[in-house]
Amino acid sequence: MASGMEEDITERPSLLESDLSCPVCRELFRDPLLLTCGHSFCAACLEASWKHQRQKCPVCRKDCDGETPIQNRALKNTVESFQKEIRWHMTRAPQAICGLHQRELQLFCVHDEGPICVECVTLHSGHDIRAIDHGVQYCQELLNLKVKILADKLESFKKLQKRFNETVKFIQIQSEEAEKQIKQEFEKLHQILRDEEASRILALKKEEEQKKKLMKEKIESISHDIVSLNQLIQSVCKEMNTDDLVLLQNYQILKQRAQWTNEESQKFPCGVLINVALHVGALDYKVWESMRSQIKCFPVLMDPNTISPWLSMSPDYASVKESPEKHSVPDNPERFDPCVFVLGSEGFTSGRHRWEVYVGDNPKWVLGVCKESVVRKRKFTVTTTGGVWSIGLSKGVYSGLTTPRTPLPVTKRPETIRVKLNMDKGEVSFWDADTGVHLITYTDKFPEKLFPLFGPGLQKTPMAVQPAKLSIHKSQ
Repeated sequence: MASGMEEDITERPSLLESDLSCPVCRELFRDPLLLTCGHSFCAACLEASWKHQRQKCPVCRKDCDGETPIQNRALKNTVESFQKEIRWHMTRAPQAICGLHQRELQLFCVHDEGPICVECVTLHSGHDIRAIDHGVQYCQELLNLKVKILADKLESFKKLQKRFNETVKFIQIQSEEAEKQIKQEFEKLHQILRDEEASRILALKKEEEQKKKLMKEKIESISHDIVSLNQLIQSVCKEMNTDDLVLLQNYQILKQRAQWTNEESQKFPCGVLINVALHVGALDYKVWESMRSQIKCFPVLMDPNTISPWLSMSPDYASVKESPEKHSVPDNPERFDPCVFVLGSEGFTSGRHRWEVYVGDNPKWVLGVCKESVVRKRKFTVTTTGGVWSIGLSKGVYSGLTTPRTPLPVTKRPETIRVKLNMDKGEVSFWDADTGVHLITYTDKFPEKLFPLFGPGLQKTPMAVQPAKLSIHKSQ
């Protein structure tokens, strides 16, 4: 019951607050004005009250006609002081009391990082106990450290956000460039098809003219024969209408004249119709076969998302060389930096694969295959133990990049290197493509997907994948 009464008392406004409240609006006085009757009101409340009725005191109803209220400065200052005290009570921290001993918390345990009372000391035997102000300093230092860590993390997040935004823009550029290239390639293919179409229509029209000319010659020959036959018929018929004895005397001669010996004009010539099957039959296959000479097929291509910023790649993704300046590209996880490498666009987990790479007269290069998880963001030693099976040229020495290096039997500088990869046997071999000389073969277990690796060094001569030779095997 007592607790209920305490709650009621705390909920009711204090007597001082009641005394400092305007009798009209029931709020604390704002710019209080004093009447001669001794009552005070908010300036706005008194003005509003006098607008609706004669100038009377809203409390005692005393007539105040002609009276000028005066400012109640003492009451105004008292209200302001009361408001400041209320704000102070609301903002100051409540008194800290130990929940176990109901004593004021005056000490700080560094081990448990919390405030304690004097009776808690026995419960913290062996702990570093300090004064409460030391605890405040200790906690502030730790919190400042954590705030600094959070601030650093915030800064890193902002930098990462900037990188992500730049990556979005780069993706847009990639898409636009790829779309442009696609349209260019298809336009090239369309032009090839248009040229092929025109060529085949021209051949068709040429045959049409040849066959028509032949038939016109036949028609002209028959026309001559028709005239000759008409003349012969008329001549024989005229001789037949002579005297009977004369007819009998000329019979043998007329009999010989009435024969037609030119039978060639009556034969229908062979092959005069257009060979439609030749022009139209299997047209799509014939066009494709014809286009092979104009289309390059690369057994492997390079992945621009892995290329070092210090390298430049050709538009067909088949060659790479030194860049005049560092490219501004996203630092995505797949990209090599600072090492100047680039991977093939397709990895292999099974089967046999073969490609040839032109290295030319570059004084330094690396070529081979590597596992997908090879290091990208720091320099590393290129070796088989690091998941790279390759050969290279450095300081005029050709070697297999093993530990230690394996010298290669090179008597003549190879300009084109052939790489053979047999995933099923776990073999990768290197050959001089021009002479067919075998250089080295690695036999190993390949635990993951392998990618072609190209390391042209910082050279102006491109390292280029050579187009594959296409062949068609027909079987019945």
